[in-house]
Amino acid sequence: MKKLRFMFVLMMVFALLFTSCVSTGSSAKNNDVTVLEDTVYVGDRILDVSNSLGIMPKFAAARYGQWPKSKNFQTGRLGCPNRVTRKMKDVVPKLIAEKGVKKVVVEKATMPYCLLMKPVNPMDIIGIVKDKNVEITVIDFSKSNKNGIIEMAKYLGKEAEGVALADKYEKEMAKAEASMKDVKKGKKVAVLHTFVNPKTGRLFLFGESKGFYTDTIFLNKFGAKNVTDVLNKDKEELFKGNFTVTDLALLTEANPDVIIVYGSGAKNVKEKLAELKKQTPKFAEIPAIKNKAVAYDLPFYIGCDIEDAPKMIEKWVKFFKKVK
Repeated sequence: MKKLRFMFVLMMVFALLFTSCVSTGSSAKNNDVTVLEDTVYVGDRILDVSNSLGIMPKFAAARYGQWPKSKNFQTGRLGCPNRVTRKMKDVVPKLIAEKGVKKVVVEKATMPYCLLMKPVNPMDIIGIVKDKNVEITVIDFSKSNKNGIIEMAKYLGKEAEGVALADKYEKEMAKAEASMKDVKKGKKVAVLHTFVNPKTGRLFLFGESKGFYTDTIFLNKFGAKNVTDVLNKDKEELFKGNFTVTDLALLTEANPDVIIVYGSGAKNVKEKLAELKKQTPKFAEIPAIKNKAVAYDLPFYIGCDIEDAPKMIEKWVKFFKKVK
């Protein structure tokens, strides 16, 4: 029963968990945006590139819940691609029938498109709308992000701007990725996601298991090891790569060199860690605590952002290079 209760909490909270994460990105202002009134997008990167170029679709399905920057986008939110391709397949057909949608633009991504829900594929929307008398355009990001940027810009009639954006991205990304090699390898890292209920003030705390976004995008390339699973004492089943953390004192067993804290409950966790440090001498000897290697403002990144990605990587590298 206890396990089921924790799973229920995870499912209820997780949709809101990432909305408070830090993003270094900016969004085009509403009065600078041209809206394509007859168009639906399915995919994140096509939406991000469009935002950078100042042209947005009337409706879009993207991973908004894990993409803080997107809250400023001027588009009708259809939920995530999982919703429109798997859970509620009638969403886009209804827009075609009732809202004058005539064009569907789809992102072709390297699979898995989403590490948290591996079966999800934006391309599945094609089978749902192919008989609905709409124009379907596929933008290919599976070859490379540069290719996708240029294809998207060409579709929008802004090929020159797209080439410039792609060149800028490629140059900055190469520099950022090269800097990752300067991080000292072998660090043990604990990864925590937090959420504070704005009505009750209750803190929800989760651990990100190994093999998901923080590992794939950052820790693996740093030669670091995710030790967060040590906090999953009851071997709770994962939900979207996470499990409920009930006892931060278990960090003494994980003994991380670095602790990453995402989300709106970072301040609460900081207070709890300080309290445990005072109460337990062994806790104070955890390398991350002893050396003040706890990060509360690193961006959680799942690959939605294109233009902002190099800055996010640079922020992570800057922090890890300071870790003893």
